[in-house]
Amino acid sequence: MSDTSKKELTRAERKEALIAQCAAQRTQMGREIEVMRAPSVLTGGGIGQYFSGGVKAPLAIAGLALAAFAARSQKLARVLTTGMSVYKLAKGGLTMLRNRAV
Repeated sequence: MSDTSKKELTRAERKEALIAQCAAQRTQMGREIEVMRAPSVLTGGGIGQYFSGGVKAPLAIAGLALAAFAARSQKLARVLTTGMSVYKLAKGGLTMLRNRAV
C-alpha cells in the first residue's frame, strides 16, 4: 500500500467514527426532547400542550406591555429583576428535587 492510500484509509475510518458519534448524539437528543415533551405533574400536561391553546399571543402582549412599563419605572424594574431571580432559583430547585426523586 502506498502512503496516500493509508491516509485515505484513516480519513475513511475517521469519517466512519464521526458518523457513528453523530448518530449517538442524535439519539441522545431525541431522548432528551421526548422527556421535555412528556406530560409534567407541575403543568398538568406537556409544555407544548400548555401553550398550544392560544395562550401565546396574550402572554406575548402582556409581556411587551409589562416590559414597556418597566422600562419607564425604575422601581418596577427592580421588582421584576428580583422576581426573575427568585423564579430562576425556584426553577433550579425544582429541577434538582425532580432529579433526586428519579
